Parts: sequence; structure tokens; C-alpha cells
Amino acid sequence: MKAIKVRIYPTKSQAIFLNQQFGAVRFIYNKGIAIIQNRYRCRHQSLSPKKDLKKLLAVAKRSRKYSWLSLYDSTSLQQSCINLN
Repeated sequence: MKAIKVRIYPTKSQAIFLNQQFGAVRFIYNKGIAIIQNRYRCRHQSLSPKKDLKKLLAVAKRSRKYSWLSLYDSTSLQQSCINLN
């Protein structure tokens, strides 16, 4: 196995965007945990993060409350849902 380390030097605007992207990914991950726990606590049903929460992500992007999520990369947001597994 080989590993390659790459160091990036983003500009100020790129660093701000990356921090916002990481924050959106963290928000989706934490919100997903809260949804799974709430569903299990209330209905004793488990949700599949890969199947069920990815569908909720698309709905959230169209809503007024979470429309800001559409500004960020959808692949990384979907991957944060998959990482809940």
C-alpha cells in the first residue's frame, strides 16, 4: 500500500467555502443521527441511512428551512448520509 500526502493552500475565499462545506456535511450527519434516534424512540423503527435519509436530503434542499443546502456539493452531503452506516 502506498500513501501520498498532498498539501493544499487555498485562497481566503476558497478556505471560507471549504469551511462552509464542512459545516454543511457536519450538519447533515448530526441531523441524520437525530432523525434516526427520534424515529426509533417514537415508533421503534429503524431507518436505513443509505436508502431513507438520502431521499430526505433531496426533500430538505427543496424546503424553505434547509434550502441553503443546495449551495453545497451534493455528493459530499450524500456521502455524509452513507457514513451514518
